[in-house]
Amino acid sequence: MRTTWLFLLIFISSISFGQENNIIFQENFEKATLQEIITNWNDSKNVEGMSLSEDIPKGSQGKQSLMMTYTPGKNTGGYLYKMFREGYDSLFARFYIKFCANHSKVHHLVHMGAYNPPTTWPQGGAGIRPTGNERFHTGIEPIGNKWSWDFYTYWMHMRGSGQPTRYWGNTFHPDPPSKIKRDEWICVELMMKVNNPVEAWNGEQTFWINGKKIQHLEKGFPKGYWIRDKFIPDTDSSNFEGFQWRNDPELKLNYFFLLYYMTDGMIGKKDTIWFDDVVISTEYIGPDK
Repeated sequence: MRTTWLFLLIFISSISFGQENNIIFQENFEKATLQEIITNWNDSKNVEGMSLSEDIPKGSQGKQSLMMTYTPGKNTGGYLYKMFREGYDSLFARFYIKFCANHSKVHHLVHMGAYNPPTTWPQGGAGIRPTGNERFHTGIEPIGNKWSWDFYTYWMHMRGSGQPTRYWGNTFHPDPPSKIKRDEWICVELMMKVNNPVEAWNGEQTFWINGKKIQHLEKGFPKGYWIRDKFIPDTDSSNFEGFQWRNDPELKLNYFFLLYYMTDGMIGKKDTIWFDDVVISTEYIGPDK
C-alpha cells in the first residue's frame, strides 16, 4: 500500500511540474506596488494612469487587479509589454478583462506577435504590410462600435484597405458575433501558431471567450470571402487560405502586449479598464475554476 501511494504521489507531482513548465510568464498583479509589478515587464506607458484595484474576477485567487484609465485630451490609455527572447512556434495568452459600464470605442487592445530581432519595447509599422522576416502580430479587439470580439491582424499576405500601399490590420469576424458585455469580467484567451516550414500556409490563430472557442482560422477553415481587408465567414464561399506568417525561420512568437490604446472619447469623461490573471503558456490554459 505504501508503494502504491508513493507511486501516485510521484505521478501527481510529475503532472503538476509538467504543467508549470508549460507556463512561460504570469502576472496576477498581487505585488504591493505598481513599481514592483512593472519590473516584471520590459516596457510600460502611462503608469500614472494605472492603479491597483480590489475589483477582481470571480474565482480569482488574488486580492487585486490592474486598473488602467484613459482621459481624453491628456493620454491615450497605457500598456505593459513583455518580450520572450527565445521565441516560440506557438503560444497561448490568457487574461481577464473588464470594461467600465459606458466605455467609449476602443482603438486597439491586447496584441501578441513576433519581432526579428526580438525587442524590449513595441515597434511601429501601422499601415505597412510586413515582409515576412521582420514581424507579424494579431490583436484581440472590439473593432469599431460593434462591441464584439474580432481579430485584428498584420502579416505578409494581408489585404489592403483599398488605398494604394496602405495596409491596416485585417479583421476576422466570427459567425455568430461574440458580443462584449461591459461592466463584467471576461476571460479571454488567444492562440497563435507559426507556419512550418516557412514556405507553407499552415499558420493558425484561435480565440476563446470564457472557455468557449469562438473563432479558429487555419488552412482550409473556415469558408469565407474577402472584402478588401475584412474576411467574412460564409459557408458557400471558398476555404480560408491559411497564414504564412513568416518566410524566415528566425521569426518566432516572442512578445505579449497588454495594450489599452484609446483615441475616441469625450473631454471630461474618463474611461476605465481592468486586467487580471495574465498567463502565457505553450498549451491551452482556460478559465480559472
